[in-house]
Amino acid sequence: MAADLNLEVPRNGHYQQDWQLSDPDGAPLDITDVYIDLQIRAVAGQGSVLATALIDKHTPLEGKFTVTISGGDFSSVPGYGEIVTLAYDLRQTFLDAITQVLVRGQIYLMPGVTA
Repeated sequence: MAADLNLEVPRNGHYQQDWQLSDPDGAPLDITDVYIDLQIRAVAGQGSVLATALIDKHTPLEGKFTVTISGGDFSSVPGYGEIVTLAYDLRQTFLDAITQVLVRGQIYLMPGVTA
C-alpha cells in the first residue's frame, strides 16, 4: 500500500528534502538496485507529466535519498498568483521492470512572490 504525503512547492523556489524508505516493520529498504522516480501531473494517473523530481540516492543501502522539485519547472502551469493543486507519485522500478508506487499525494504549487 502506498503512503500518502502532500508537498508544498514554491513557484520561484525549490522543495528539497531527505526521504527514507522503510518496510512495514521500520527496517530500511535497500534501494541500490532499483530505479526511483517522482512524476507530477495535473490529475493523478492521467495526462502528461508536467515535471519530474531529481532523486539523489545518497545512502541507498539505508533507503535514503534526496528529493528536489524545482518550482521553475511549472512555468507553463496557469495560476501564477494562486495555489494550484497537482498530483504526484513516487515509484520504484525493479531490475525485472516491475513498478510499485511507494508514495503519492498532492503538490500544492504555491504562488510566486516578488522581490
